[in-house]
Amino acid sequence: DTSRCVRRRAMPITASDGSAKFAKARPDLDDLIKRRFFYRQAFEIYGGVAGFYTYGPPGSAVKQNLIDLWRKHFVIEENLMEVDDTNIMPHDVLFTSGHVERFNDFIVKDSSDPNKFYRADKLLEEVMDARMAEKGVSEELKVEYQKVKAQADAYSREELMAVFSKYAIKAPESGAELTEPQEFNLMFPTPIGPTGMLHGYLRPETAQGIFLNFKFCLEQNANQMPFGIAQVGKAFRNEIAPRSGLIRQREFTQAEIEFFVHPELKRHSKFVEVASLKLQLFASPQQLNAEPAVEMTLGEAVSSGLVANETLGFFIGRTYLFLLRAGCNEKHIRFRQHLPDEMAHYACDCWDAEIEMSLGWVECVGIADRSAYDLTCHSKATGVALTAQRDLPEPRVVTKFGIAKKAVAKMGKAFKKDAKKVSAYLAELSSEELQKLEA
Repeated sequence: DTSRCVRRRAMPITASDGSAKFAKARPDLDDLIKRRFFYRQAFEIYGGVAGFYTYGPPGSAVKQNLIDLWRKHFVIEENLMEVDDTNIMPHDVLFTSGHVERFNDFIVKDSSDPNKFYRADKLLEEVMDARMAEKGVSEELKVEYQKVKAQADAYSREELMAVFSKYAIKAPESGAELTEPQEFNLMFPTPIGPTGMLHGYLRPETAQGIFLNFKFCLEQNANQMPFGIAQVGKAFRNEIAPRSGLIRQREFTQAEIEFFVHPELKRHSKFVEVASLKLQLFASPQQLNAEPAVEMTLGEAVSSGLVANETLGFFIGRTYLFLLRAGCNEKHIRFRQHLPDEMAHYACDCWDAEIEMSLGWVECVGIADRSAYDLTCHSKATGVALTAQRDLPEPRVVTKFGIAKKAVAKMGKAFKKDAKKVSAYLAELSSEELQKLEA
């Protein structure tokens, strides 16, 4: 069994008081970026398409230098293994991982113009930010708006409808009523092969390619645990309303690590190296009570149980050090804990590294203990064991009940034409259920 540290989710943006000074410089920076061709909108001479960007010569160099720094900081210094999987994945893989059914955002449309649509949670966040910024708003209302905003991407369809109704949220441009929220799948579908019968998608994340190759990487690591796998590559998400430049794109590069450990042994041998780091931690209780982030060392956060375990804490620390090496100012880095409603049912604890910029606090890295959910799902779907084994300190004798070959032969004589049905039924029974039959 394994646990994983994974980067997922879209990038939430939270308004901040400190963003104002960055916002003043943004017009000049945007102009410089465009003139010097760090990046520009892709297909610009054809009018461009939202969510797609082309990096020019200086931008390509900056991006490559950042990736090289990431590889040095994580892959080389932490002795990780690296894979390079495909950008296109067949339907079965992403159906098993849950992306086909659940990789959705809620969309609302302008009832007066069906061609104008908005991502519901982002629209709600923007409205809450605007209302908190209004003159004369009371502190009590600010706290209320902040709590609503903090839960925006965790609301169900029914909850979103109720919140939009309560705060009388309309279409931003026309002021018209909005349609009810509907789910919109963010994956780009694509046929595979000349017949188009094999259905696939552009991958929405780099993680699944790591899980699919867990078995082979474990073998290359001499079946030793713990170990980590890294991948750098493109991911594709058909964003409802891409905006804010490179922050929310439809095609972008991810750098990902999955670190696999024994589920009961989550101490990390190098945690002591990061335990004294003092970070801004924006924990779930502070968010729900509209309170500011607190400063705390990682050692204190892990020992108090705020951060679930040492392995998670270690990667939070390493992420912080990477952001410093990449040029971020320590005063503008914080780690935000996911709210209970944000986390999947199989997750233990999740934290986002957020950077304060002209837009506010923007999630740039996600670090999570998400158990062995993906490996378990892929193992059940394929029948391939995606597990690791270790020697026990003392031998353990376990009695298991199964169907012997002689019993199958006897069933053929006893049940004749129904033998296959009986055999199939018995094959699905657990060891405990078979033991009861013997009794």
